[in-house]
Amino acid sequence: MPGHWSCRFRSPRYLLFALLLAALTACGGSGGSGDTAVVPAPTDPQTTDSDGDGVVDAQDQCAATPAGETADVAGCSLSQRDDDNDGVLNAGDECPATPAGESVDASGCSALQATDRDDDGVPNEQDQCPGTLAGAPVDADGCAAGPTRAGDTTDVTLDSEVDGQAIAFTLHEPTAVTEGQTYPLILHSHGYGGSRQSERPAGGLIGRFLDAGYYVISIDQRGHGDSGGTIRILDPDLEGQDLLQILRWADTNLAQLLREGPDPVIGAVGGSYGGGYQLLIHAIDPNGWLDAIAPDITWNDLRYSLFSGGVFKTFWATLLSVGGNAQGGRQDPEVNGGLVNGLLFNSLNQTQLDLLYRNSPASHCAGENDTTAAGALRPIDAFITQSPLDTLFNFNDAARNYRCLRDLGGDVRLFTKSQGHGIDSGDGGENCGVLGRDEMTFRWFEEKLKLQAGAADAIPPVCLNLGPTGADGIVLDQLPEAATLATVEPQTLTLLEGSPQVVAVPLYTAPASGDVLAGIPTVSLNIASASELANPLADPIVFVALGIQPAGSSQRPTALMNQYRPFRGFGSFQDELNGVTARLAPGDGVMLLLQAAQPAQYFTSGSTTPVPVDIDATVALPLIGPGQIAPTD
Repeated sequence: MPGHWSCRFRSPRYLLFALLLAALTACGGSGGSGDTAVVPAPTDPQTTDSDGDGVVDAQDQCAATPAGETADVAGCSLSQRDDDNDGVLNAGDECPATPAGESVDASGCSALQATDRDDDGVPNEQDQCPGTLAGAPVDADGCAAGPTRAGDTTDVTLDSEVDGQAIAFTLHEPTAVTEGQTYPLILHSHGYGGSRQSERPAGGLIGRFLDAGYYVISIDQRGHGDSGGTIRILDPDLEGQDLLQILRWADTNLAQLLREGPDPVIGAVGGSYGGGYQLLIHAIDPNGWLDAIAPDITWNDLRYSLFSGGVFKTFWATLLSVGGNAQGGRQDPEVNGGLVNGLLFNSLNQTQLDLLYRNSPASHCAGENDTTAAGALRPIDAFITQSPLDTLFNFNDAARNYRCLRDLGGDVRLFTKSQGHGIDSGDGGENCGVLGRDEMTFRWFEEKLKLQAGAADAIPPVCLNLGPTGADGIVLDQLPEAATLATVEPQTLTLLEGSPQVVAVPLYTAPASGDVLAGIPTVSLNIASASELANPLADPIVFVALGIQPAGSSQRPTALMNQYRPFRGFGSFQDELNGVTARLAPGDGVMLLLQAAQPAQYFTSGSTTPVPVDIDATVALPLIGPGQIAPTD
C-alpha cells in the first residue's frame, strides 16, 4: 500500500470529493424445490465426464480428479499420479524422485533420500546446496564445483493469457551461478501504487537472497509500473491469473531452478499489496507451487480494513485513491466507484462489498470463493508479520490470516513489530525484542526452501512486540485469548461528526507486579437512545478504543496505538476491538474510550446529526501476566 506519508486530511466531505474528483480527472480518469422424486437418467461412460477433467469415464484411470487440477490423457492429475513408481502418490510423496526399485517409507522416501536427498554424498544436515543436479561434482558443503559466472538481471514482458495486457517483471539470477547447481525462486512484489525492483539491489533483503543463491522475480502487478490493465485490487480472475502465468514461465524458462521431484521450489515476499499477492497465489494455484510465504502488513478482509463496522475509513481510502490513480488513471472504474460512494455517502453497496470480499483471503478461508484451487485451501508454511500500530491493516488482519493458515496444518508463525504503513501510527522499528524481521525472513526461507535444518529455530511460534519501538517483546506458544471481563455501566454522550467528546471508563488496574496486555480484546456493546423512535433518521456512530492511564496520572488517556473500532446503529453488538500490545507498569489503568468522532482515520464519517445515546458494555481483555520475557536469539 502507500509509502510513508505524514499528511492528515480534515476537510469537509464536499472538499474531499473535490480532491478525489481532481485526482481522477487528472489521471484519466434460484428456484425452489418440490416433493417430487427425480430419477437420474442413465449415463453413458463413452460420453460422460463425471469429474469434469476433460477425459470421458470410459478412458479415465483416475475417476475423481480434484476440481481445478489439470489431467493428462489418462485422466490423472499431477497429485493423482505416482511419477517415481514407489507406491506413494505424488500428493503425499515427500521424495518424489525415488530411484527405481528402492523401497520407501509412508512418506515416499527411501533410506538414502532420508539422509541425502540429492544423492551427492553429503548428508542433508550438512548439505548447503540440497538441489545439486545428478552427477555434478560437489564440494564438502554439497555445492556444485563447476564453472561459475555472474548472475544476470533481465526485464521480461509477457502478454496476459486473460486479455493480452502486458505483464512486466524482472528476473534477477543469483549473484553467482554455478554449472550443475540449482536454486530456489523467491517472488517479490510492491505496495499499492508502487512498482517492481527492476534495478539489481546491492543490499537489503532481496540482495541478500541473491548473494545466498536464490533466483528473485520482482513483479509489476496489473495496472502498476510497466504492466497493463487496470488495478482491480488483486482480482483472482485478472491479477491472479497473471501471477499464475508468471509461475508457469519460471517453471519453463529457469534451467537451474531447484525442484522437489517435478515441482519447482518457490517462496514469496513483500508487504501490504506485496503481501496480498502471496495469499492470492496460495489460494488459487491448482499446482500448489508455493512452498513458503512471508506476507508482511497485509489484509485478511478488505471490508474490515476499509469499512469496519459499516463506517468508511476516509483517511486511508483517500490515500489509496490518489496512489492508485497516480498510475496514469489505471485504477479500475469499479474500484473508483466504491471509493467515491464511501467518501460521499459513508456507505458501500453490495456489489462493492462483494468485490472487496472476493479479493480477500477471508473469502478463501471461509470456503466462499469460487476461485479457490480444488475447492479448499491447502496447508502452507507461512511467516506472518504485522504491526499493531498499523491503522490500515491492523493486528486483527494478521491474527485472522494466522488462524486460517495454522488451522490448515502448515508451519505458521506470527511476528509483530512496530513498523507498519508509516502514517498516523507513530511507527518504530522492524524488531520484536532482539529479533529483526528481515533476518527472520531470510532464515525462514533457508529452512523452508533450502531445507537447512534449524535455520528458522530462532523464530518463535508467536512473537509480540510491546510498545512503539519494538525493543520490548514477548514469546508465546499461541495467540492469547481475551478472558478478563470488565463491565461498563451506561455512559451518556452525543455522537456527532467533529465533536471532541470522549468518555473514558476504567476497566482494569495492573497489580504491583505489573502485567502485559497483548492480543485482541472483545466487546459486547449496547447503543440505545430515547430519540431512537422519535428520529428515524438518526445514525449513531461511536468510535471505541482502549487507552492506558499511567499510575498516578490524571491526564485523560489517548487511544492505545491509535486503534479505533467504529460501531454504527442502535442495538447490541458483539465483536472484536482492534488488537493492541502493551506492557503495564504497576498501577497503570486500562480504560475504555467512547468517542463521538474520529477526525484522523474517519474524518467526515461520523454521525451527520447529533444523536444522544446511552452505551453500556462488557469488555474481555487479553491479559497474560507480567512474567513474559523479551525474545533472545
